[in-house]
Amino acid sequence: MFCMATFIYPNVALSGLAAALFGILTARLFHFSSGAQGLYIYNSLLVGLSLGFTYKLDEYLLVLIALGGAMAVFITVILADLLWRLDRLPVLSLPFVIVALTTGFAAKGYANLSRYLAPMNPLDPIFGEHADAFFTALGSTFFIPHPWAGILIFIGIFWTSRYLALLALTGFAVGYGFYSFVSGMANPGLVAWTGFNFILTAMAVGGIFTVPGWTGFLLAMAGAALTALITTSAQMIMLYYGLPVMAIPFLMTTLLLLSVLRKRPIDVKPVLLLETPGLPERNAERYRLARARSGEIDSVPVYPPFFGEWQVYQGFNGKHTHRPPWQHALDFYILDGEISYRTDGISVEDYGCFGLPVCSPVHGQVARIRDDLSDNVPGEVDNVNNWGNFILIRLASGKHLLLAHLAEGSVKVEEGAWLTPGQILASCGNSGRSPQPHLHMHVQEGPSLGEPTVPFHLTGVLASDQRVRETPHFHLVFRPEVGMSVMAAPRDTLLSRAVHLPVGRHLRFQVRQNGEPWQSWVARVELDLSGRFLLVSNRGAKVVFDEHPSVHIFYDRNDVHDLYLDLYLLAVGLTPLTEYAQTWSDATPSRFLPLGILARLLLNITHPLGGGVTSRYSRSWTEESEFWVQRGVHSLPIPGGGGWTLTTVAHLHPGVGFSKVVAEFGKQRWEMRLKAKGLIGDQGIPSWNSEISCAEDVFSSEDE
Repeated sequence: MFCMATFIYPNVALSGLAAALFGILTARLFHFSSGAQGLYIYNSLLVGLSLGFTYKLDEYLLVLIALGGAMAVFITVILADLLWRLDRLPVLSLPFVIVALTTGFAAKGYANLSRYLAPMNPLDPIFGEHADAFFTALGSTFFIPHPWAGILIFIGIFWTSRYLALLALTGFAVGYGFYSFVSGMANPGLVAWTGFNFILTAMAVGGIFTVPGWTGFLLAMAGAALTALITTSAQMIMLYYGLPVMAIPFLMTTLLLLSVLRKRPIDVKPVLLLETPGLPERNAERYRLARARSGEIDSVPVYPPFFGEWQVYQGFNGKHTHRPPWQHALDFYILDGEISYRTDGISVEDYGCFGLPVCSPVHGQVARIRDDLSDNVPGEVDNVNNWGNFILIRLASGKHLLLAHLAEGSVKVEEGAWLTPGQILASCGNSGRSPQPHLHMHVQEGPSLGEPTVPFHLTGVLASDQRVRETPHFHLVFRPEVGMSVMAAPRDTLLSRAVHLPVGRHLRFQVRQNGEPWQSWVARVELDLSGRFLLVSNRGAKVVFDEHPSVHIFYDRNDVHDLYLDLYLLAVGLTPLTEYAQTWSDATPSRFLPLGILARLLLNITHPLGGGVTSRYSRSWTEESEFWVQRGVHSLPIPGGGGWTLTTVAHLHPGVGFSKVVAEFGKQRWEMRLKAKGLIGDQGIPSWNSEISCAEDVFSSEDE
């Protein structure tokens, strides 16, 4: 749709394509990252479109396009790295504006360039005065200020994301209204070349770089109004030089707002997604999933840094030392009855946790260590070296985890060492600002001691409140409070082996719907260039999965339709790997439900951002057949009552894996039977294939 819109003015479209081609050649010639080439080429494309709108495409303009396209790639590479290092900000179309200004000024001195006279827009309104203003402004995004171009672009936006289409409409209305208010001019034609700035700001701030919601929507509207104010100012400056304002107001407002949002506490709405921007529907889906699996979308999952059961001495926002900006922290110790020491408590050896092993709670690399400080006598503190002996661990995300108050001379790893969860690192001590032996843990943004902390949570734990003598319960996500006891949930070896999916594994299922003839469905395990494990079906559908010590999870499903992969994910998308997990819940994407056209339309109306399915699971072991039965109830209510419910049953064999999946939705019933599994070999790994023999007995004798 976007490409068709540009061909309303063929000179503009061909100039843009030429610039994109030069951008591609430049990126490949200099071997720039293939993952970012789209960003490089996009800025080159905009440079070509801008030149094609002003000048006739000929050999003279082609030279300028080639230079501008290459320059856009170079500036994108430099600015993308600079802005990310400066404040983790996106580069957006800033390189285009810089190159467009450069080529615009340069072109004024080139006598060989011929002016391009774009066709005149219809004198009479096509859709109405204000509607034409909106569509014309939208077309100006690609230098095609024509209502029909805007129609095509809007159809493309609406097809891709209904919420972005809503932001485009409301952002333009607010920006145009504010522009008319401050300028005193209500002529819609005045915003034909500038109104796209209101639209882009609203979409970026309210949908692409934040989790959509009321706070994000209101911020997007405020951003559109601010863009209108900057547009008024920028016009006065740019018209002096005979140049349009281009995307300058959008860039100034969006980068300003995103930078300001970065300065807030991390868990305040709207939630910022600078590292993983996306369509608002996908952002909302990821946020719901993160809330169910992590508590917060940016909360860092960590494992208990000790063996056995410990109690929380001080939690988040603790009354002693866990105050802003260091409020995200946990202190652990061990109680003997209601006190933390034996005998008289005069010596550190009297305390139950002193000298016990401290293990790594994460995968990471040792960034800094210290273990030369003496342990304090109980009741004394070292206010000079607050953290005492410590280990600072760099995580893959760039954040850092600190383990503090370690025992003197107990650190067993060196700086630069790579760590895995459960690896013994040191011993619990009483160094630094520590009146009694305990272990301090927090996650911070950077590598300097004393930096502000960020939210984190324990994962895969058994927890209880000893103050009320509560029975320990399994928690996939848990942030303990003072007085609670936690320990790592024991990993069940049989469960772990059953769900394990190594690279090259292929699974062949027989599948059918409502008793129809059986068909074949195949999935295989792949590893992508970023190191993520993928389950890929024979229909091209993909989903990412991770196998942690406590849970096997799937996420980031692509958009290729595959009903049986969706049903498989509903049944087994989150599987805890401990026998203590008898019930748990998840937030499954609503697009996994096999809804018809009318039901999907109703869902889009009642849940414009896709809604969230509440999935509740239970698991039990069958002694006679010796396998687990994992049941799921997946419910999606709609406002006013009613909704949809789908049930799943999965059989998990210790030596086979998930051998059977049954899903029922109304009168519909789907079945999946594992018939064979194997391994795709290469020069160093032998291939094998095995028919599943135990499955037939299960299918014939076991029912839901």
